[in-house]
Amino acid sequence: MPLSPCRHFLRLAVVTILSAFLTSCSSSSGPIYSAAIQEGQTAAQEMLSQNNASAIAIALVNRDRVIWTETFGFADQGKGVAPTAATMFSMASASKMFATVAVMKLVEKGLVALDTPFVTYVKSFSMADPRYRDITVRMLLNHSSGFPGTDYRNVQTISPRNDYLDQVLESLAHERLKAAPGYTNVYCNDGFTLIEALIPAVTGKSYAQFVQDEIFTPLGMSQSRFALEPFADGTFAKVYTNGIPQPQDFLNALASGGAYSTAADMAQFARMFLGRGAVGNLRILSSNSITAMAEDQTINHLHPARSGTMTFGLGWDTVAQPGLRAAGVTGWEKGGDTEMGHYGVAFLVAPDEGLAVVVMGASGFHSPLATAIAERVMLRALAENGRISRFPKPLAKIRPPPAPVPDGLLASIAGVYATDANLFRLDPQSDGSLVLMWAVANAGAANGSPLIWSQLGSAISYRADGTFAADSNPLDSLRVVSAGSTQFLIRRKPEGYGHYLDESEFGQRVSGAGGTLSAVWQERVKNQWLVVNDLPESVYWPRSEPRLRIAEIPGIAGRIALLPRGATPMILDPSGSDLLAEMMLPTGRDIDVLDVITKSDGEWLRHGSYLHRPLATVPLLSSGTTVVPIGAEGYAEWRSIASGSGAKSVAMSGARAWSIYGPDFTLLGIGGAGDRATLPAGTGLGYLQLYGATGGSISVTVP
Repeated sequence: MPLSPCRHFLRLAVVTILSAFLTSCSSSSGPIYSAAIQEGQTAAQEMLSQNNASAIAIALVNRDRVIWTETFGFADQGKGVAPTAATMFSMASASKMFATVAVMKLVEKGLVALDTPFVTYVKSFSMADPRYRDITVRMLLNHSSGFPGTDYRNVQTISPRNDYLDQVLESLAHERLKAAPGYTNVYCNDGFTLIEALIPAVTGKSYAQFVQDEIFTPLGMSQSRFALEPFADGTFAKVYTNGIPQPQDFLNALASGGAYSTAADMAQFARMFLGRGAVGNLRILSSNSITAMAEDQTINHLHPARSGTMTFGLGWDTVAQPGLRAAGVTGWEKGGDTEMGHYGVAFLVAPDEGLAVVVMGASGFHSPLATAIAERVMLRALAENGRISRFPKPLAKIRPPPAPVPDGLLASIAGVYATDANLFRLDPQSDGSLVLMWAVANAGAANGSPLIWSQLGSAISYRADGTFAADSNPLDSLRVVSAGSTQFLIRRKPEGYGHYLDESEFGQRVSGAGGTLSAVWQERVKNQWLVVNDLPESVYWPRSEPRLRIAEIPGIAGRIALLPRGATPMILDPSGSDLLAEMMLPTGRDIDVLDVITKSDGEWLRHGSYLHRPLATVPLLSSGTTVVPIGAEGYAEWRSIASGSGAKSVAMSGARAWSIYGPDFTLLGIGGAGDRATLPAGTGLGYLQLYGATGGSISVTVP
């Protein structure tokens, strides 16, 4: 039975006392770090009390030992089971550190050279863009390949899939690059996924086996593994959404995010970095490899904002961790998040100080929260051992004084800015302030749901430090800089524990194509398409609507905004072809071209690896029984149903999964074999998505 709150916190108090006792007994010299331990315990309790996590694990480690590790919350809320030292959490993108170490081991063995093109080793790799031949192994590890970003289709599922790497390679074969290799560093999961092809190409071992043999086993990381099969109940921290337990996560991009581990195991991994590649007498990497991984990979690349959070090394998100840098300390960090907010991780190393902190959590626990805790523990430890003079406090919300706007500034920066998934517009006001407008889909519009502009937040005013900020939130500011022949909107705001400001690119200036859309693209704006090749095992299904829509952008002639699967708009350039809309944001994180494919039933659209059929050709089911064949590709089939004066209960035989939507694609229900779909009375036209066995059929009976 579940523990009562009082008994739960009593248990934590006992663990705290024992932890402090064991720590003091294990250290004959040097700081005990009791204040750092207390800081971590307090931070974890705060996250739990604010419902920001269901379970948390933390470790503090130096070169010689694990100073402290502790778990909090519940690994299984229903059974009242607390996490233990052996409870696994998903490492999400922190898994990239294993991929990087694996590659560096191959470099040391002379099997791989970082600056040799990837296609030299994986000869089957190709893309529709001939520049793919210039992508080196280093570029995969420092996010400068120019790849579109992440193939989200089937990347996170509720059952394991062993074909995700093949899917990514097949998808990239149709893709173009959004920037020349080495031009800029943009976070890219697909680059690390390709390491899964590199390892067997040069070693003959699978990626998972190589990491096990070369990293996990030697370091004694006995609770670390890839989710290649379901884990035994009780071995991992369960994830909860609104109090409801979710199925186990399988991140099928193993090298990019597929590992599970514990705080104690990751502490051992951290000791390897603190020991310059060795733990005691055991050497995993050379000191030179550790140094190479920590070199700033963003130098001489396009970066309008010098983000401390994203100063990439090899594998590392940052080798100039801004929370530690603000205190005069060098830090390396790798964070990680799974989709849907299931797990979050921070892996923070202060190499010169000989300290590292690992934080991981489940259920709505994101990596920024993990980073904030890791910074608190690390900074408290550094204050405790005298390395820094005091423990920093979060920044006070001091408002920079207003200043006159320089002549011509407002006119020079007004206009539309885009990210991979947002469109913004800066509108100057008569009082010298700026209003930030945000493009949103007009839900009331017919067919293509054209975009409208909506004000985002309060007006922002010019400040003496050259930024624009609102009086109500003065630490969150914007400015515009010129770089790479265009302008970028830069956002600066508090990050981590909140004792420092960091900046990032918030949007790239975009303009019209000098003309209107072609007649062909204008016709497509009137239409809609439905995805056919996602899987019901995906965590995305059916959390977002299945439509893909195209809209014109108010004020930006000749460009289109793509609304993929209900997401915010993604800007593309269709001016060069009636069959292709190209990427136009080299610094956008996850963005893909849009290809038009002509089939017998009309134009299909491919966006990344997602394939969409035209809504206009979806057949209408009549009363009675209809046999729906499933093709050789195994794609989902779509059928429409007209509602009546009463609810319609639709029976299905042979379906393994289905979903039903209203006319605006509001989800009405999901189910599996033997379930019935219900279309409420007076709904209008409903849409049924059907999954069946490849080459089989589904019998659908409509009353």
